[in-house]
Amino acid sequence: MLMQVDPLGFSKAGLGGHSARSMMFLEMRALVRAMPLSLNRDDFTRGIVEENVLEKPTLSSRKKSLRHLVELYGMDPAKALFRILWKLGHADLDSLPQLCLVCAYARDPQLRHSFELVRTLRLGEILDRAAMERHLETGFPGRFSSAMKKSMAQNVDTTWTFGGHLAGKVNKARRLPEPRPISAAYAMFVGYLTGLRGERLLDSTFAALVASNRSQLQTALALASARGLLALKQAASIVEFDFSNLLTPAEQEYLYESH
Repeated sequence: MLMQVDPLGFSKAGLGGHSARSMMFLEMRALVRAMPLSLNRDDFTRGIVEENVLEKPTLSSRKKSLRHLVELYGMDPAKALFRILWKLGHADLDSLPQLCLVCAYARDPQLRHSFELVRTLRLGEILDRAAMERHLETGFPGRFSSAMKKSMAQNVDTTWTFGGHLAGKVNKARRLPEPRPISAAYAMFVGYLTGLRGERLLDSTFAALVASNRSQLQTALALASARGLLALKQAASIVEFDFSNLLTPAEQEYLYESH
């Protein structure tokens, strides 16, 4: 069980960032383009609020953007969940939509619940907004007002569109994600942080976030392994992942003791 204040960067808050915004992909892309790889948490405050790298019109909107980004991603390079997203986003900007999706999914209970509906849709099937609102009510009965459910449904639909699971501006149709080596590696890394290992990682919801089938996932992971992003060993039915090159000694010790 992950702690309330998690050393790896997860959140156990009952209300996720999608209560207010989508996963703010455009803002994250702007940050990756404008800010360096090596920084600390305070640098984001400086860049977003003081230097206005997101080009927001008012001081209030800058502060709100920072707050929402922290809710969604943590924005703390000292924590593995965000640190590796930031590192891999700089390595391959085209992977950033899926990187953001995986991180936001790991931190947001409403986004996680919404995927249960999205993944049941057939290719090309339209996602009805009202169906998502009902689905959120089922997962969190009596918790949200009608207006909140409508807003949250719109936010998660936008996130699933940026993340490659839906397509269309008005009518959102189901599409299937296509993994890139870097986003596939990050999905496995985040699942690994939660305690999943081996085959359970390949069959996890984290895998389903970036790939529609095992074959394309393993192809992407083989390329990621060749690039040194992870160590992947496969023999018969045994699969082993090693992410020690992405973790600090303290994080490795925490994972060993926790799982």
